[in-house]
Amino acid sequence: MNMSNELIELCRQMVQIPSVNPQDTGITEEPYGEKRMADFVFAWLDEQDLNPQRQIIFPQRDNVYAFAPGADRTRTLLFTGHLDTVETLGMTVEPFAAEVRNDKIYGRGSSDDKGPLAAMMIAFRDRVRAGTLPCNLVFLATCAEEHDMSGSKYFAAHPEEIEGRLVAGVFAEPTGLKVVTAHRGIVRLQLNSTGKPAHSSVPDKGKNAIYTMAHAITLIEQFADQLAQRPPHPQLGHETIALTIVEGGKQINIVPESCRGSIDWRILPRRNDHICRAELAEFLQTKLGDQISVDILHQHHPMETDPQKPIVVNLFNAAQKIIPNSTIGVCQFATDAGSFSPLNIPTPVFGPGRENQAHTADESIEIDQLQKGLQIYSTFLTGEWGI
Repeated sequence: MNMSNELIELCRQMVQIPSVNPQDTGITEEPYGEKRMADFVFAWLDEQDLNPQRQIIFPQRDNVYAFAPGADRTRTLLFTGHLDTVETLGMTVEPFAAEVRNDKIYGRGSSDDKGPLAAMMIAFRDRVRAGTLPCNLVFLATCAEEHDMSGSKYFAAHPEEIEGRLVAGVFAEPTGLKVVTAHRGIVRLQLNSTGKPAHSSVPDKGKNAIYTMAHAITLIEQFADQLAQRPPHPQLGHETIALTIVEGGKQINIVPESCRGSIDWRILPRRNDHICRAELAEFLQTKLGDQISVDILHQHHPMETDPQKPIVVNLFNAAQKIIPNSTIGVCQFATDAGSFSPLNIPTPVFGPGRENQAHTADESIEIDQLQKGLQIYSTFLTGEWGI
């Protein structure tokens, strides 16, 4: 099988394996959970004599990685993508058929992230087989990227599980073959309002928690306007905040005693969950007193890497050899790269597949993009890494 056919087939095989992120449900029955994908990637790496390992993050949800020692055993480069996908509800193509037509592979995960992951797996294997690695090279396939990024956070927090100091990482995502050096992070918060239950025939005997939340909703809009007035990041623009879920009440004839609101806040570099929670809590308290509490659900760190770092320059040069008009820029979505921001290492994001195809009803990846992605990963790995 030639390299192109192998890549297409590997991508299709992975798209055909359901691995929908279960978020906080704990469900791992098909199509949810990454176990089937982790098993496939582990078996593939094992067949290639790459000595795969597992990291159990949650029951039935693992990271899979392979470590290849280099001439310098004190330093390690990470090559990584993720195993999970978003939901399939509302898709207009068969999510797990991996149909090939119009020079594209269709299906959930084809662009985000199984196409980029397939290209990275083959590039990693071929470079290890070629021998004489300048330093250690690790391939990592993470779980949970599409929700709380627990897989990458675990790996970043346990450097003792691999040999050598982690000095840089390349992250496979659908960037349209653009080298990405920055993206915003995410802070997710929960608003809670508390009332007093009563029969709906005598609502004045209770306190309606949904009404309190309604006041908070209008204040969130005002807070969003204030964020838009702050100085923007030169490439990433402004922070944004959105109230995306409101849940309250349990029966139509009972005045609700509680209401919850979920917030998605896209943050800029050098900002974090504690700063954001404090800002919003103070803003709401000046208007509503103690009627609303603000709690942190989780956060994903922003990522910002100096474009002049040698690894970025070398990755960009590799891309230019295959695509002369390739570019360096930013992306709007968060990635596993943010989990490594606390380590202060360069973490460019790069891969085949277009950002506007990820998570869509007819998700696909162009075969030409997929093939060029593999060529660029391979060109980079066979040249100077710059770490």
